[in-house]
Amino acid sequence: MVSAYYRESVARGSEFQKDNKSWAGYDVIKYQKKIRDLVQRYDARTILDYGCGKGMQYQERLPYGDPDQPESEWQTFDQYLGVTVVKYDPCVPGFRRKPSKLKRFDGVICTQVLNSIPDDDMPWVRDLLETYATKFCFIGINFQNEAKSKKSIYDPEYFRLPRTRQFFRSYFENWQGSDLFWWWKDRPWYPEWMDDQLQGRWQDVPDQFEGKYKMVEVNHR
Repeated sequence: MVSAYYRESVARGSEFQKDNKSWAGYDVIKYQKKIRDLVQRYDARTILDYGCGKGMQYQERLPYGDPDQPESEWQTFDQYLGVTVVKYDPCVPGFRRKPSKLKRFDGVICTQVLNSIPDDDMPWVRDLLETYATKFCFIGINFQNEAKSKKSIYDPEYFRLPRTRQFFRSYFENWQGSDLFWWWKDRPWYPEWMDDQLQGRWQDVPDQFEGKYKMVEVNHR
């Protein structure tokens, strides 16, 4: 159930983003190769970007994949992925319409979003991600213990629990949907990351999280 505070924070966020350069959508660049790996591995054709920000990554051409490529070869992010992307962000005009719960996508990407979701709203957001994704769900988190107070739109009262890895696991441990991938913070891309993780060679994956719970742990120990 959507909390009153969630609605309030969306209203505040909508005002905040009007005159602020934040939430442009460029954070997805940090995960570009990981996401394209998944698109190619799962032969995805449709993607939902849940929390796309202002969607500039889908408007501006950038040197995705190779920063040294000539400008004539630059692409938008959806062109780089080679998929159709549906964009959703409750705070940004043009992207506020949430897809129907009956809608399905090959993949769902959710980057730099969950740290802004109040504790009370994590269950229904999790359920939505599980419902939308049919092949994979990728969650990228720039790990932090508190919400981004610098934006002055979040009340600490609604973020009662420390935002640790275990915090997020506790909400996703009963995941029964598509393959689920996490990427904590940043780590240099390497081609075998999915194979290592899916085959249990990733030492940061606890034994209790197996089967459908696919996790890529990057925890900077």
